[in-house]
Amino acid sequence: MAKPQTRLPQVAAQTVDEAEPKLTPAPDNGQPFAEHSAQQLPAETTRIPRRGKQLGARIPTDLYERLVACAESTRIPQSRLIERALDAELKTHGF
Repeated sequence: MAKPQTRLPQVAAQTVDEAEPKLTPAPDNGQPFAEHSAQQLPAETTRIPRRGKQLGARIPTDLYERLVACAESTRIPQSRLIERALDAELKTHGF
């Protein structure tokens, strides 16, 4: 069976090559490519400060501190603890 032909006009091969930019290798910055050893990496990465106290809704500072303490002691993420608390509260109201 013959290959179906497209109905689009055929462009000459020379014009396609001229339209595309030629690819060249990136310039060398003098740094050899190598895997980083464990000695080069910092021992402990610094944490990025977040707006954790807001949590999408403002909560009192003492409640936030209790949430953080509970999350650290139980090793349950704060978001999961909030989800459980909201679910329990909404169930008491029939939702």
